[in-house]
Amino acid sequence: MRLSYRIGAAALIILAIILIKRHLDLVQDDARVQSGWSFSSFSAESAADGTSNTNANANANPDTNVNSDSATAPNSDRVSTPKSKPKLTGSDMTNSKDSDAAARPMYETTPIIVPNDRVIVMARLSSEDTSWVSTDLNEWRNVIYTVDDTTATRHTPKNKGREALAYLQYIVDHYDDLPSTIVFIHSHKDGWPGAWHTDTMAYSNVDSIRALQTEFVQRNGYVNLRCQQTPGCPDEIRPFRDPPQFGRTTERVYAQSWIELFNNTDVPEVVGVACCSQFAVSKEQVLKRPLDHYQWFYDWVLNTSLSDDLAAHVMEYSWHIIFGQEAVYCPDAYQCYQDVYGNPYFW
Repeated sequence: MRLSYRIGAAALIILAIILIKRHLDLVQDDARVQSGWSFSSFSAESAADGTSNTNANANANPDTNVNSDSATAPNSDRVSTPKSKPKLTGSDMTNSKDSDAAARPMYETTPIIVPNDRVIVMARLSSEDTSWVSTDLNEWRNVIYTVDDTTATRHTPKNKGREALAYLQYIVDHYDDLPSTIVFIHSHKDGWPGAWHTDTMAYSNVDSIRALQTEFVQRNGYVNLRCQQTPGCPDEIRPFRDPPQFGRTTERVYAQSWIELFNNTDVPEVVGVACCSQFAVSKEQVLKRPLDHYQWFYDWVLNTSLSDDLAAHVMEYSWHIIFGQEAVYCPDAYQCYQDVYGNPYFW
């Protein structure tokens, strides 16, 4: 029995020694761990450098004298000030024994940059949910006009011309502070049949705007977001068609509308452009017309005796002309996809 006691005691002593050694090793390892925070510390070498730089600055500008005792931290009621303050630049820091403890942490910051050079403009009914614009296209600013509720924060005077009045109101309101790229689109996000005229596999305005080649917008001034040529191309509107064709109501009112809009009688023989009033323009292109032109167009839409639908269709086949294109603007579909979306097989 005595032998077994001795063996057990010896085993316990060995185990205790092993545990103590492991504990000491862990303590040493913890002492070597570096903190994830980066603190600025004033070593003797850096302090000497600071002193020499300060002396040099003092020699260069002898009138400068900073008194560290008079410095007061702003918002001192909310910020805890250490009892031993680090002295300000210009004082002798070589004799500060506790400067390491008093040093403030240095944080690395990344500036937040909100793009301010492109915007999405649209018209909406009060019943429509357009929150998807801010959610899915949050890299764009957006200005959305409610057309049927004059109590809304941003609204048109009345619901006339569908999207046209909202488009023109944005230009009139922001003529002097336009961003470089302006996209005018409808309030629907995606899907058939609401977004049938949007050229992506999911009929998605989100996908089309994300793929939009803004460099091409800047070069061309105007781009139609629809590259499929029907309806609209190559000759949707023939103002002087004789005899008039049944059902082409917009065509029958287009010549008179042109005279009222553009204040001239140079009505084109043929007008063709892919539908449907979704397009992008550059600031430079917008500014090629004076503000009073857009005010004139705005007043025409607001006050024309044409119906809401007819006024919208007249504008639909006039936007490309307003923004500097020929009366027939029907680029090849594959070339359009390459230019506008960066891929000839985009759709």
